[in-house]
Order: sequence, then structure tokens, then C-alpha cells
Amino acid sequence: MKKQLIAVLLAGTAHLAAAEEFDLNINNDAVRGALSGPLSRVFSGVTGQYDTGLLYKKGEDNPTDPKDVKLTLGHFGVLATGDVGAKGADAGAGLGVRAVLADRGDATGAALALGGQFEVRLPGFERVGLSGYGFFAPQILSFSDLKSYSEYALDVEFEVVRAAAIYAGYRRVNIKPEPNGPSNADDGAHIGLRLSF
Repeated sequence: MKKQLIAVLLAGTAHLAAAEEFDLNINNDAVRGALSGPLSRVFSGVTGQYDTGLLYKKGEDNPTDPKDVKLTLGHFGVLATGDVGAKGADAGAGLGVRAVLADRGDATGAALALGGQFEVRLPGFERVGLSGYGFFAPQILSFSDLKSYSEYALDVEFEVVRAAAIYAGYRRVNIKPEPNGPSNADDGAHIGLRLSF
């Protein structure tokens, strides 16, 4: 399943080499990489944003402690994005859908999640930003061994130069296996780097 997941993601992102943003974050147990940019790079004439990524967390296939679960999670999403119209702030948001493939050792499956993202920068403090995202797929939109999926994150970013920023944040991934079992698959703080092209 892992090899198929990686092959699908690489095939889907091979022609996205000119992506506008590359994002990489790490903690002691996990690494997550993502590419995002204008949706017109994938579908010509379409506005919005694409987002694709891969999360790998080291662990065991069937751990005694649910927090030690091994996880490979890939996604491809599309979002309608724009300015939220907040006075005196540079604030943008997006709403959309994300297709997810997951392998957490005791559960392998897919989900179609709904959600969104946001980013806020205040006047006079443009180098500092607050961003986050959240996606959720209930049982009706989860397939194979998955009963539900949710993922959310919140980051505080500092722009070192216009094309590069460092950030720290928190992410939680819940994958509920069928028929039951612990859902917390990844949970914790991370540090990361965003590069814009």
C-alpha cells in the first residue's frame, strides 16, 4: 500500500515542479512535505489552489501504545481561495475538498475530506503570520478500513526573506479504524520551512 501511495502522489505531482510553495516540517517522530500553488497549473483556466502532500510518521504496525502507531498519509486537494475582507489585515482563506490515502498499520483506506485553510498578517507586522487548516471526513466519506478522518494544524510563521519563512506549530491527525480502535494517529508540535517560487 505504501509503495502504491507514494507512486500515486509522485505521478500526480511530477508536472507540478514549478509549484509556488514548498512546505516541509518535522518533529521527533514525523516528517511532512507539501506542494501548493495555482490550480491553473493542474487544470488550465481554473482558478483556486491545489495542495498535495505526504506525511510519514515512524512507529509500529500494531503498537501496544496507540501513540506509537506507524502512519503514511498522502493527500491531494483543491481549494477556492480569496481575501476574506478583514479591515486593516492581510487575511486570506480557502474552502475545498481533499482526497486522502492512509496506511496506519492497523487500518488502510481512503477518505474524501471537506475543510479549509486561513492565513493572517497584521499591518506593520507583515513578516509574522498566523495560518492554519482543518479537514474532516465522516464515515459516509471514508472507505475501506477507515471509519473517519480529521486533520488540523495551526502555525506561527516568521518570514526571513520574501521567499522563505520558518514556522512552529501544532498538528493533530485522527484516523478512526473499522470497526473500532484509537483514532489519534499523529499529535504534536513541529517546526518547518516554507519556500516560495
